[in-house]
Amino acid sequence: MQEIIIGIIGVAGTISSIIFGYIAFKRSDQKEIKDKGISEGTLLSDVGYIKASIERMEKKLDKVEESCNNLQTRVVKIEENRKWNI
Repeated sequence: MQEIIIGIIGVAGTISSIIFGYIAFKRSDQKEIKDKGISEGTLLSDVGYIKASIERMEKKLDKVEESCNNLQTRVVKIEENRKWNI
């Protein structure tokens, strides 16, 4: 009788350790998925910020180019007027 009880306890211990191992594995897997999602979200957010910054710089560069072209046009007109006045 005692051997049967020890056998049942051994089987129950083995089954419970398998169940606990499986639960720990699932919990670890879910944590890894969550951590991966957080890191990917952070990466996408950073890429979006970089993209927005580049777009702002492009707009500013367009304004600088326009100002430079306007200035160049004014200088050419002044030089032409100066040639005619000499």
